[in-house]
Amino acid sequence: MKSDEFRTKRVLKSIQISLLSTSYFLLSGCAGSSHPRLITPSEGPTSLRYLEIYSEQRAATLHFPAGVYTLNAADKIGYYYRAPGKIAERTGSGSLWRDGGIFVSKRNPQKLRGYVFRAGTITQVGNFSRAKHLFRDQPLASTTPEF
Repeated sequence: MKSDEFRTKRVLKSIQISLLSTSYFLLSGCAGSSHPRLITPSEGPTSLRYLEIYSEQRAATLHFPAGVYTLNAADKIGYYYRAPGKIAERTGSGSLWRDGGIFVSKRNPQKLRGYVFRAGTITQVGNFSRAKHLFRDQPLASTTPEF
């Protein structure tokens, strides 16, 4: 009798663990891609092509430069704007320079987050929604004459 109860408890525990594991993988699959699809110039813009950030933004030790960020990629939840330069990650011995930029949510375009590439994947950091910014269709006019 007790062995039947023990077996039943083990089966229920196994089912519970399986359901939790499945739920975890399903929920984590709802997040954006770690490798968003690049947007080519021939594609019609799905969002405005440029995002101007008026002042440097920081998330912990990461420093995102002010300037014009360019639409570079998209996934099912948002758009990735490439930074005008490298993202500085301050360390005790200096700076590491990382590729990255600003992520803009499709559902709420006023929701801005920083992102950097780490270990071959995208890591979103910080909340830059309060940063003074402007979306543009055209890049800023050049301040230097073209020859």
